[in-house]
Amino acid sequence: MSERYPHVFNPIKLGPVEISNRFYLAPHGVPLTVDGLPSEDCVAYLAERAAGGCGLVFHSIAAYAFSPRLQTPYHEASIPAFRAVADAVHGHGAKIFGELFYHASVPGPWEAHSPTRPAVAPSAMQQFDKYEVCHEANLREIAGLVEAFRRSSTHLAAAGYDGIEVHCTHGALVEQFLSPYFNHRDDEYGGGLENRMRFLVECLQAARQGAGPQRAVGVRFNCDEMLPGGLTQDDAREILARIVELGLIDFADLDIGVEPNQLPLASPPYFIPPHLFESYVGGVRGATGDVPVISVIGRMTSIADAERIIASGVADMVGAARGLIAEPELVKNAREGREDRSRVCIACNWCIEWDWTQGACTINPASAKERQWGVAALRPAAHSSRVVVVGAGPGGLEAARVAALRGHEVVLFERRASVGGQMNLWASLPARETFATTPAWWLARLEELGVDLRTGVDATAELVLRETPDAVIVATGSRYAKDGESGYLAIPIPGWDRDFVLTPEDILEQGARPTGSVVVLDEEGLNTGSGIAELLANSGATVELLTRWLQVPSASHLYTSEFAFINPLLSNAGVKVTTQSYVKEIGDRELTVFDVFTSEERVIEDVDAVVLATMRRPQDQLVKDLDGSVAQLFAIGDALAPRMLAAATHEGQRFARMIGEPGAPRNFSEVYFGMAEPDAPWSAIGSLAAEG
Repeated sequence: MSERYPHVFNPIKLGPVEISNRFYLAPHGVPLTVDGLPSEDCVAYLAERAAGGCGLVFHSIAAYAFSPRLQTPYHEASIPAFRAVADAVHGHGAKIFGELFYHASVPGPWEAHSPTRPAVAPSAMQQFDKYEVCHEANLREIAGLVEAFRRSSTHLAAAGYDGIEVHCTHGALVEQFLSPYFNHRDDEYGGGLENRMRFLVECLQAARQGAGPQRAVGVRFNCDEMLPGGLTQDDAREILARIVELGLIDFADLDIGVEPNQLPLASPPYFIPPHLFESYVGGVRGATGDVPVISVIGRMTSIADAERIIASGVADMVGAARGLIAEPELVKNAREGREDRSRVCIACNWCIEWDWTQGACTINPASAKERQWGVAALRPAAHSSRVVVVGAGPGGLEAARVAALRGHEVVLFERRASVGGQMNLWASLPARETFATTPAWWLARLEELGVDLRTGVDATAELVLRETPDAVIVATGSRYAKDGESGYLAIPIPGWDRDFVLTPEDILEQGARPTGSVVVLDEEGLNTGSGIAELLANSGATVELLTRWLQVPSASHLYTSEFAFINPLLSNAGVKVTTQSYVKEIGDRELTVFDVFTSEERVIEDVDAVVLATMRRPQDQLVKDLDGSVAQLFAIGDALAPRMLAAATHEGQRFARMIGEPGAPRNFSEVYFGMAEPDAPWSAIGSLAAEG
């Protein structure tokens, strides 16, 4: 037991299962799937969190037979694949529970290249995020669903899983039957509470029958639906008390959030303070009596916070999903008194937005690629090299860290006085301070590794070559186009060179704070344009935000949940938002603006400043200057092609792994047009497939 965290590092029993400590990997979508079964990448992903110190690992699994996109133990033939998962987790001393679910968002197509199957629900209702209407389950289909929970539990037990959790929150089917908001039936599964509870009771009974007496059975439960006519905290207490009295559960996993209706609550982004669930869990937990309560509490990234929650009695066990995606050794580092080694999840929700098909984490590019890039796979390079990295933004910092970990001698140049690049710029925007935490983590790691960091240096080709490098990684980032060129109009905006026209760098780097009437043209639809509009409005300017998109921010921020906060922040700051509009011409203190669909024009007069947040241009001259002068030369992140943050960190790790390896690519062209060997040390070929 840890003297510092005696509650967290104290064993706990959930029913018949003893767990070595009280921090767990929470259930979440892990779409590392091959033909409906967990892939080798899934095994490695879950095992890495067990190796990182979690006492319990949850595996979120579909409890039915008919979705090739999801992992399911419905068929007996699945047992060996799930046994591989259980064996890997057990090999690190942790226990593993399967969370069984059915959700309306995941039925998928009938077969390849076909329309989707209908989702099954208690009533024929339209889904929240699409026009499709669910099929009302009849009694035969309800019996089939209950049987699916029994079969799936039976097969997980045969695979060696230690427990089963029935998913009854986040708008899953079991919750829908329970909730009068979703359930409009008038038969034995609808109406009063006893009837609405029937499906939950039957699923729990089926799970317990399938799991057997040696395994724990629990429920993941919504403390408060916060929907008109939905389940309240009083309802939650009554239902939990009843299923405890019936002896159906060994633990209750409590949280809030109906998905997708309340996605910002289910996976709170950085706009919401941590531990959102604490008061809800605390308000309900008394109903479970002696049955332990576990909870993620909401954006849990600190073992110290978990200790406080457990000590206060709000929960008996605390977990995290995103916090452990970002830092798989979170628990291990705390046990060893080295919490400074842990990356802190920035809650940008990239893992949700891109559904893991384009990377699971912005700040931990090894996540979902543990077989090739995991903690145990990070070995010294075949040949130690002298490496120069230019640019200490997120891509350059990650490249320098990985190169140093692999035994290379690393010099890192940065033209600014501090590291972090655009992450520091984003952190200067309102409510986005969390972006500053990761550069600080990288800086501490580079100091430990002895990286020769030289700030305030504008590295030229001559300066780089003076270091006699074996390899150079250029991470010089990008700059916003001063002339307003964009994807919408790939030509400069007439009048862009007037003295009152600014770029985002003028605002965020140079500290310009124009007053009076300010127009911000946001072509990207990311944080930059909307954040600058809010910043200037809060500084006293009268701001109009123009975008050619149909909403602010663009659709890319839908599943990150940022949209739910950016719009209210803009409104509260008094920013006028004008969608489907673009700038035709910048005149003498005026703008001619047009509707991108109707071409109707209007003139905005008496403009004091214009900010053009259009396209970003790569700062890649150094790559051109060095071409042919070093054995290995790579541009990464925005210096290669401006894209998302995750691209920079991923490429920082990917290209750093190529250095010092026999037969490794020497430049981007060889990477792009070559075919990496699956087991090559720089490879990250995984079995990634989307999940709903």
